[in-house]
Amino acid sequence: MIAGGAGYLGVPLCKLLVAEGANICIGDSNQEQLDQAIQSICANLPDARVIGLPLDIGNETSIVDYVTASVNYFGRLHGLVNATSGASGKEIQDLTSDDFDLANNLNLTGPFLMAREAAKYMEGAGSIVMYSSMFGLVSPNQANYPHGLTRNPIEYGAGKAGMIQMVRYLASHFGPQNIRVNAVAPGPFPNIEKLDLPDEFIKNLERDTMLGRVGQNHETAGPVAFLLSDAASYITGHTLPIDGGWTAW
Repeated sequence: MIAGGAGYLGVPLCKLLVAEGANICIGDSNQEQLDQAIQSICANLPDARVIGLPLDIGNETSIVDYVTASVNYFGRLHGLVNATSGASGKEIQDLTSDDFDLANNLNLTGPFLMAREAAKYMEGAGSIVMYSSMFGLVSPNQANYPHGLTRNPIEYGAGKAGMIQMVRYLASHFGPQNIRVNAVAPGPFPNIEKLDLPDEFIKNLERDTMLGRVGQNHETAGPVAFLLSDAASYITGHTLPIDGGWTAW
């Protein structure tokens, strides 16, 4: 199950998993985006077993329905990826308590409920991978945001930091069931084609990585596929930065 699999980072992951022989169920709240993702994934892999189901990560009933429908369709569940997120995009002075609570529901409560529900169906073994963020590890530097561009918001970073601790806790809880729980922390992966971002901002992001460039959207797929696979059978409770060295300075 790939929650948020129709997104910018999710589609390349789905393509890689299908190419490696996985059957996948993509969950997304945007039906048009979900349909486009499935079409893109199956374009070069017409025999792929891919289904898409509606998913609202902020709604417990939707989460339970998504997991149940996925398991009913495929029969078993071996892996879960949660690549969903939420943020207000506001600066601190404009942030309301409702904004903060909603982001925490999307970044913490929903992923927790999803992991707990999925684990019920992982018989004998399983792997869960959460998408955290480099901003769950470090704070955004205001100097990187030119021309009044709003910096990465505090409620997003707080939620992604909380996710890292939640991964440790869930790893210890599910370890006796041979269910591994890990996270990845992507660094700068701006969707340059979709977002109208100043060139200066992109150059600032590039400067703050050790590799001197921003990430391409397919570059989280390999690490996540690795963590899902038996090649990572003795790795749990870990957060793997995928950030070009951003957080290692």
